[in-house]
Amino acid sequence: MGLDLGTSRVAVVIAESDDPAGPISIIGVGESPSDGLRKGVVVNLDKTIASIQSAAVAAERMAGQRIESVVVSLAGTSDRQVIHVIPRAYTVDGQEGVRDAIGMTGQRLEVETNIVTGAQTAVQNVIKCVHGAGFDIEDVVCSGLAAGEGVLTPQEVDLGVCLIEIGAGNTAVAVYNEGSARHLAVLPVGGNHVTSDIAIGLRTTLDEAEHLKLNYGHTLPEVIDHGEKVEVRQVGGDRIQALPRRFLAEIIGPRMQEIFQMAREEVRKSGFDGLLPAGVVVTGGGARLMGTTDAAQAVFDTSVRLGQPIGMSGLADRAQGPSFAVAVGLVKWGSRSHVRAHANGRQPLTLESTYQKTVRWLRDFF
Repeated sequence: MGLDLGTSRVAVVIAESDDPAGPISIIGVGESPSDGLRKGVVVNLDKTIASIQSAAVAAERMAGQRIESVVVSLAGTSDRQVIHVIPRAYTVDGQEGVRDAIGMTGQRLEVETNIVTGAQTAVQNVIKCVHGAGFDIEDVVCSGLAAGEGVLTPQEVDLGVCLIEIGAGNTAVAVYNEGSARHLAVLPVGGNHVTSDIAIGLRTTLDEAEHLKLNYGHTLPEVIDHGEKVEVRQVGGDRIQALPRRFLAEIIGPRMQEIFQMAREEVRKSGFDGLLPAGVVVTGGGARLMGTTDAAQAVFDTSVRLGQPIGMSGLADRAQGPSFAVAVGLVKWGSRSHVRAHANGRQPLTLESTYQKTVRWLRDFF
């Protein structure tokens, strides 16, 4: 089961898979409003536990089975705790550029890795909430990596691609090249910031601003006809005003441009700027805005596509759309790692120090 703990909602996807390399079969989907998280960090344990239980019960009823353990997302990134140790390349007896050293013969093995860390208190609180909801944890996965698992093709990951997952409170940026993640970052801005901008600019409530954003919003003001109007309910609810839809886009556009410019800066930091022939993939709930891919293309000056979950069967229509990228990616991640975890005798996740988790990963590999 994949458990996506987002700022605005908790999403659960239950899937089955007989072949880790094949498609997953979706058998259950559940969602619940998220009242206990801010920017991916738990701020209220009881409310978060209740949201997890509500989404999980809905998914379990659809699937017709009880789930005991989950793969859970971590949105935010400080004492630090290691979340992932991702091998980039191996060197066997001085031979560089080895992408998979398993089965090779040699006397000296070196590995170049990306070590992904998260704030230790944030990880601890996520684990407490999941345990409080009655589940064991198979793994904790950064939302950016989970989204990549859910929407990217193997060809894109191999050629080089930038994934941008726009959540409600954060935006995850992941740069892939030669088959693995090369750079990861979490930006402290997301879809809720767009909603807040609209609420302030139009003097309306956050609920009304979210409605306007999803139904009439656009990232490019220049494509909106000057004569188009939208009805805006003012704060207090007793007055409705007709405003130019272009004005709404003029509020949204700069914030989305800021998000993509910050993401572009992360690509520059990664050293892979100009080395991403597969372009950019934008996903997450914040990518549902009209004109999102066009706005990204204007900043990155490369091909951009909307990331939808792929590699699914069964009740796949229940988990469609970019907002399910992380949840679907989590169950695919769990399916892919299931065989290796059992081969290594891996136990459900508990709290470990950075040193302990790194050593465990090295022992698992060797």
